[in-house]
Amino acid sequence: MKSRSLTFWLSAYLGLAGLVLFVLLGAGMWQSLRHLVGAAEADKAQALANQLAAVSVDSVLIRDYGAIERAVHDLVKSRGLAYVEIRRADGVVLGQSGVASPGNPAFAATMLAAGEPLGEVIAQYDSTPMWAAAWQLAAWAVAALALFSLMAFMVLRRLLAARLVAPVKMLIASVAPGETRHTAPADAPAEVHELAHALTDLETRVHTHITALEEANQAHNDALRRLCAEQRLATVGQMAGEVAHELNTPLTNILGYAQLAQSQTADATVRESLDTIVAQARRAGQIVGDMLTMARAPALTNQMVDLAELAQTFTRLVTPLARRQGIRIDATGGAAAPAWADPSRIEQILFNLVTNAAQAGAHRIELVPAAGALSIVDDGPGVAPEMRDRLFEPFATNKPQGHGTGLGLAICRRLAEEMGGTLTLAESAPGHTRFQLILPTTA
Repeated sequence: MKSRSLTFWLSAYLGLAGLVLFVLLGAGMWQSLRHLVGAAEADKAQALANQLAAVSVDSVLIRDYGAIERAVHDLVKSRGLAYVEIRRADGVVLGQSGVASPGNPAFAATMLAAGEPLGEVIAQYDSTPMWAAAWQLAAWAVAALALFSLMAFMVLRRLLAARLVAPVKMLIASVAPGETRHTAPADAPAEVHELAHALTDLETRVHTHITALEEANQAHNDALRRLCAEQRLATVGQMAGEVAHELNTPLTNILGYAQLAQSQTADATVRESLDTIVAQARRAGQIVGDMLTMARAPALTNQMVDLAELAQTFTRLVTPLARRQGIRIDATGGAAAPAWADPSRIEQILFNLVTNAAQAGAHRIELVPAAGALSIVDDGPGVAPEMRDRLFEPFATNKPQGHGTGLGLAICRRLAEEMGGTLTLAESAPGHTRFQLILPTTA
């Protein structure tokens, strides 16, 4: 069933109230009119009876009954009386005119002579003209009352629509996504202002609740991702602890014998095969080294360091190697940038990020130190959108098959977190990628 509008119910209630008021006022007016008309006719009949009694005394005394008969007929004809009767004290009717009606009241007046009653005059008025006039007057009164009620209904309806319904509709229209404050018109009733305040409070509470839920959900997802990453790191650590030493010895032997064979043969085909063996052995050694790093991170030795000085030192260290690959590395800023961290771990993080940038095709890398922060910016192609959410997960890589283990960034983030900081991908777009290392500034 369709819900009715506030305007409909206000109109219905006002109409019902107007109808009840109309009926009550009409009934009251009808009773008042009936009483007034009846009283007027009764007074008229009583007055005529008194007057006829006074003038009929002489006619009774001289026994002029013809005059009495004429007077009675004249009264019935001209004065609107239905019935008139004059009788002596002994009950003899001296004159009468008209027809008596049991439904109409009769009024009597005594004829006195020297204080002695001679008889009485009985008069009964005709109610037909009275009621005809009363009905006509009532019809006009009902029409006037109906017109007044209709006008009052329309005026009240417009006032309520303007003062109550319109402000409520404005409040409804103001309920929009993202809108947390609702105001009613200044001239609206106090209840509408209270409704506006209640809506504002409700909207604020709902918005706060939704925000808290979103934050809790985000925190849950972040914690779940960290837990998964830590579990994968723990698995890698267990694997590394068990197999690293077993792999190191055969890999060292393979690499050593391959290099020895390279120096003892001149066959080009054999040397090409030996080069492949050496390259693959070195790559396997790198994987084992990464696994050992995951399993046994070096002891943490946090101290106050100057990130600007550390960036300059690192730049001088890797610049010769970078130039051979056509890469330019700069460290900007000369002001001190204090941080509480392990300098060897920072160098390890920087080396990994710079190596990744170079392998991705960057030609310029810039280190930007600040108090408690160090940004690594490169002009490479950027990180693919589908990789950004899982960039720091173990074994996540977008390098070609056989180039990289996907452990480097996971190791870097772990090192940063162990120092009490964070490592994030702050920006990524073609030609501009920025990693940001945030570190505490005090112990």
